[in-house]
Amino acid sequence: MVMYVGPIMVPMPRKGNSGGDEGSLTRRRLIQVGSLGVGMMVAGCSEGDGGSDGGSDGDGGGDGDGGGTATMTDNPMEALHGWTGGDGAAAIGKLVDMWEEQYPDTAHDIKPIGGDANENLNSTVARRLANRNPPDAFASWPGKTMEQYGGRLMSITDVWEANNYTETMHPKSLGENKLNGEFRAIPLGSHRLNNLFYNVSILEEAGVDPESLTSYDNFIDALDAVDQNTDAIPMTITTRGSWANLQYFVEFMLGTEGQEPYEAFLDGDGDKQALVRALEKTQNVIENYTNDDKSSISFPEANDKLINGNAAFFTMGNWAYGMYRNTDNFEYEEDWGWVAFPGTADMYVWHLDSFLFPRDGNAPQKARTFAKFLGTKDVQVEFNNLKGSIPLRTDVDGSRLTDFLNLNVEDLNSLEKFPPTLAHGLAATAEDLSACKDAIASNFMGPYDPEATAEELMSVF
Repeated sequence: MVMYVGPIMVPMPRKGNSGGDEGSLTRRRLIQVGSLGVGMMVAGCSEGDGGSDGGSDGDGGGDGDGGGTATMTDNPMEALHGWTGGDGAAAIGKLVDMWEEQYPDTAHDIKPIGGDANENLNSTVARRLANRNPPDAFASWPGKTMEQYGGRLMSITDVWEANNYTETMHPKSLGENKLNGEFRAIPLGSHRLNNLFYNVSILEEAGVDPESLTSYDNFIDALDAVDQNTDAIPMTITTRGSWANLQYFVEFMLGTEGQEPYEAFLDGDGDKQALVRALEKTQNVIENYTNDDKSSISFPEANDKLINGNAAFFTMGNWAYGMYRNTDNFEYEEDWGWVAFPGTADMYVWHLDSFLFPRDGNAPQKARTFAKFLGTKDVQVEFNNLKGSIPLRTDVDGSRLTDFLNLNVEDLNSLEKFPPTLAHGLAATAEDLSACKDAIASNFMGPYDPEATAEELMSVF
C-alpha cells in the first residue's frame, strides 16, 4: 500500500547565523520536499503506528511492537548528531567509546553533521526522510518539535517497557518522547535554560553579592556596579542567531512577567503588553551592558569571555557548564558560580535532548539496541557529566554527578514550575518556532522594535 503522509519542511540555512551547538536560521525559507513537488509518498505507512520497520537488519515484524525473532546483519547502525564542538564534543566522544566497549561486534556509524550544527543536522534528516533513506537514529528535541516527523518515526515502546524505562525515567520526560501514543525517542539528558553564570572574582571586585540577584532591578544594579567598578564587560552574549535573542526574551519574560503570562502566550491567549514590557527589558540589557562583538561571535566564544575574566555574567542553557567542566583550573564556586536567572528561582525552564528513531532504517534492531544503551544509568551519567546536562534516570546515584549537576537534579525533582523552552523547540512545533525566529530576525536583532516584535510573535500562536 502507498499512502500520502504530507510534506516535509526543510529549513534552508542562512550563512553566518549559527550560534554553535544551538544554531539558528533567520528569515528562513521552507521548501516542501516530496514527489511531484507536493508531498512525500511513503510505501507501507499506515497512520504512523503500523507497517514494517523495513531494512534487512531485523525481522521486519511491525513497527517495534514485537513479532518474530530479531536477527541482525552487517548493516551498521547509523546515528546522526550535531555535537561538533564546545560542550557536546567530549560528551558524544565518551558515548561512542562506551558503545564500542559494550558492543564491540555491533557495527555503527555514529557521526556528527557539522557546519551550522542543529540546523544542518535537521536539514540533512529532513532530506533523507524525504528520499526514503533515513538514518537509524538522530539527535533532536522531542516535544512539539517531534510532531513534524509524523508517521516517519518507528515505535520503540517495546524498548521502554522491556527495560523498565517507563518507571525509571523522570515522569515529566515520558509524554515529551511520545507521538501518537507510542514512544518514538529516548531522552539522553535535560538542560535547564534559566541560568545566570558569573565570574566570582569580577563580582567580588564589583561588590556584587550574587544572592541579591532575585529581580530585574537587582540585576540592573549589579550590571551597573560591574560597569562602574571594574574593567569587565557586565554581560557577555551572542546575538549572531535569532534563537539567542528569542531565548533572552523568554528569560526576561519569565523573570519579570511570570510563568502564567508566558504560557498564555504559547497557548494563543497572550497579553501583548506583557510581551512588550519583557522585550523592552531585554533590549535595555542587550544595548547597554553587553559586548560590542556580540553579533559576530558564537555562544562558546561569548562564554570564553567569562572564563577568561573579561566578563561578569553569561546567560545560557546549562550546556555552558560543559565548557567550564572542560577548562583546566576553572572551578565551581572558586572561579565561577551560578544563580537562577533573576526572577525565576522557583522555575526549571525545561529542555530535553533525545535520540529519535526513524522507520525504514537499514539497521532497526541495532537501533533498538542503541535506544536501550542510551537509557542506561552509566551512559546517562557519563554523557551528562561532560555535556552539562542532567540524567533523566531518577535512580542515578547523585555521588556520580558533579556538585553543580546535583544542584540541578535537586531542582528538577523538587520544583513545581516547568515552563518549556521556546527557542529550543519543546514548546513549539517546528513551523511555529521558525515563525518566532523570523519575528525576532525581522524586528529584534538591531535595531530593536519591541512593539512590532510582540505583534508578530502574538500572531504565531
